[in-house]
Amino acid sequence: MAAHKHYHDEEYDPCCAFETYIGSKRLFKDNALEDAMTNVYKMLSSGSVKGDNVIDVSLGLFLFPLLIAVDYFKNIVKIESSDCSIEEIQKWIEKEPSSIDKSHMAAFACALKGKSTGWKEQEYKLRNAIKQIVKWDISQENPLGSVTLPQADCLTSVLYLECVCKDHNRFCQLMKQFSSLLKTGGHLILVTCINTTYYTVGQHRFSALKIDEKFVHNILKDSGFIIKSFDTFPKQFDSDLTDYEYIECNISIKQREI
Repeated sequence: MAAHKHYHDEEYDPCCAFETYIGSKRLFKDNALEDAMTNVYKMLSSGSVKGDNVIDVSLGLFLFPLLIAVDYFKNIVKIESSDCSIEEIQKWIEKEPSSIDKSHMAAFACALKGKSTGWKEQEYKLRNAIKQIVKWDISQENPLGSVTLPQADCLTSVLYLECVCKDHNRFCQLMKQFSSLLKTGGHLILVTCINTTYYTVGQHRFSALKIDEKFVHNILKDSGFIIKSFDTFPKQFDSDLTDYEYIECNISIKQREI
């Protein structure tokens, strides 16, 4: 069997990944998207997560928490380590005809608020709230390079660390860099795939770092966070597309600088 590809390899197609797992006609017929969006909505609508500024470090086009966060925060900075993903995010913001269709996610975000209409306004609001897209070069000790960002009130991350990190040490390093992006007292909303080793995009399998719940919780604590709450959503059926066991949605508070 051919070696698995990696997120930063040229074979990774962010649009294909989106359509496969969270598109309106996705091949992966799980409710993971809806479960995660519902969980994020419960977190934010409770009123316990406050502030003006959000930083998002999610995998490619997996931006669904932002369609909810935009109702609670004014300014969003998107950080991304893949050039092709940056290009596709920019296309969506600029409403280019070839950009990916996220209307079903916007409509679901509205439904969570009890509204049957308004998805276009929700997308418009998010496009205007994203103030900056910043390249995050994980090959460097300082991934942001010369860019300086104010610490955020909230950081959201979906399926990113387990897909970009090739070993557990790198996962630990990036989690601590996540912590540095947040104010003390700020919240981290982290959505992770537990016990996964691969995911499929198009004709290629891509490697994922196998992590368990205990590892994630220990790394959060070591990175200055206190876990406030977490929920798990088991994989609902067998699929050759990916082998994760369950998805964990975790909300943590940054207690201290490290």
